[in-house]
Amino acid sequence: MNIALIVFAGIGERMNSSIPKQFIKVNGKELVSYTINAFINNPNIDEIILVTHKDYVDHVKSFNYQKVSLVIAGGNSRQESVRKGLNAKEFKDEDVVLIHDGDRPLVTDSLINKSIYLIDRYDAICPYLDHQDAIKEISNLGRTKLINGKESDVQTPQVFRYGLIKNAHNNKKDQVFSDDIGLIEDECKVCYLEGDKYNFKITTEKDLKYFEKIVCKK
Repeated sequence: MNIALIVFAGIGERMNSSIPKQFIKVNGKELVSYTINAFINNPNIDEIILVTHKDYVDHVKSFNYQKVSLVIAGGNSRQESVRKGLNAKEFKDEDVVLIHDGDRPLVTDSLINKSIYLIDRYDAICPYLDHQDAIKEISNLGRTKLINGKESDVQTPQVFRYGLIKNAHNNKKDQVFSDDIGLIEDECKVCYLEGDKYNFKITTEKDLKYFEKIVCKK
């Protein structure tokens, strides 16, 4: 089984908005709806768990998204929110979980499918993008690291066997990591997969305006 765990429990402090950025409407749809629908529409995704801000659980539930089995409240950090999502329902250790940021609405079928395909050969999959390939019009405020000797932006979905990442989150809950791959990358076989420049994280008003341009062109 392939499970998408989509996390959007933050408040978007860098965005000048009275509501969390994931609920800002773009072309008549809430930002996070674009993200969720990308996984709903992918035939390789069997089930979806949503982790949202505690004040918006009922709001998200009201949409009755297909494939969504649970909507739960997140924690005080992204790491805690992911851990809560992983523990919210039991799956088989060998099931595949794709952990994705709710504010990356332009994730493609190609990236999702490649990640699912490659998990049979690795312990984890992590998409990335070289800084030089990033879009100039966006802020690029996500996690960065050296990959193949180049400064790179780390993207999601990050993909794992359910048992591996659940145990890592539970066993290392007192340590702080910037994202999920950080919990296991020093002890497991990780595939760093070339990501997509349009799979950017919407963090600032600048990013949101660029996303609006893309949506309005479609």
